Amino acid sequence: MKLFPLVLLLIAAQVTAQKKVHKVLLGESVKLIQVNAENCYEVILETGDNEEIEVDAQMDGEYSDDLQMKVSEVGNTLVLGAGFQPVFKNPNDKLSAHKVVSIALKIKLPKYKSVQVFGNSSRVIAFGDYLKLDVTLSDGTCELHNISQAVNVRTQSGNIVVYANRATISAETKYGQYKKDTIPNGFNSYKLNSVTGNIILNKTE
Repeated sequence: MKLFPLVLLLIAAQVTAQKKVHKVLLGESVKLIQVNAENCYEVILETGDNEEIEVDAQMDGEYSDDLQMKVSEVGNTLVLGAGFQPVFKNPNDKLSAHKVVSIALKIKLPKYKSVQVFGNSSRVIAFGDYLKLDVTLSDGTCELHNISQAVNVRTQSGNIVVYANRATISAETKYGQYKKDTIPNGFNSYKLNSVTGNIILNKTE
């Protein structure tokens, strides 16, 4: 199975050192979507009735022209991310290059797919319906807005914030604070774990 790019827009603004990339991929046979957020400061996930997978990347900074959206496929797994092009040679050092770039991804995908997100300092914001959503972060923050069906979030020091109407929630933070509204049990399942991050549960109407 091959993914055919339907749309590829590339806009570079030299004045603001910003690059935007938009891709639409056919994803009927995709069962699992993995998002490598290690180079991203923000990842927004949304689900819809569309059959395609839409990815928007905004890349800012001095080296924005040397950044690219990364898309690969292994079987029924689609891997998404962004980072420096393989041919990039930093005139200084790679660490300094990372200090002056910022990458944000917005991904819209069909409902009831399995999604895995892993990163360091990324802010992950998720909306919609998933077969399973798995998020692993270091000091990044994860926000979940009325997610269904199964969610598993793990952070080292990042906060986990949940907005839900009904859900069965298992939450544990070893050294952080646990603040919660009373949320009735429901079909959707949340498993939340952090070492030093706070876990905050908010009841929605």
